[in-house]
Amino acid sequence: MEDTKKTTLSDVIKIEYLNSENAVFADKNGFISMKYKPENSDEKEYDRVFLHRGFPNELTDKYISVLDRDNNEIGMIRDLNDFGDSAKALLQRELKRKYHVFTIRKIKSVKEKYGYSYWNVTDETTEREFTVQDTYKSITKITADRVYVTDIDGNRYEIPSLSQLDRRSAKRIEIFL
Repeated sequence: MEDTKKTTLSDVIKIEYLNSENAVFADKNGFISMKYKPENSDEKEYDRVFLHRGFPNELTDKYISVLDRDNNEIGMIRDLNDFGDSAKALLQRELKRKYHVFTIRKIKSVKEKYGYSYWNVTDETTEREFTVQDTYKSITKITADRVYVTDIDGNRYEIPSLSQLDRRSAKRIEIFL
């Protein structure tokens, strides 16, 4: 007779949740290091870890994956509030650095050539130029009025309100939406 035991997701994937009781984060020469004490195991030390938001646009301080140098997940932070003020500030600083988003205030030009678009915009501080590959796939509508653009280097640009753009800027982006 064939074994018909059902496999659940929890049988296949085991998520280690990190909190102030089992993980200690520190600044090590400008990078984040971590000491981790898994349940029923010896303490492990990582000289550098990387943070990745599970929901980068909605839940910025929740569900943060912590990876080692080889891109293997060590564990998941459910909420940054599970850590003390200094650890939380360190983690937020790193996330802010990694997920910095430029805010587009004006679109001066968008020119397409050979599958790329070349943007000249004004953000909150200066004029910027960047290149986008496959423009239609690189623009993400977060809401009906809020848009993200990702350039070929992975930099993110936000238009917080399409309705607040000047008429010329709105015309330059509307063909891609």
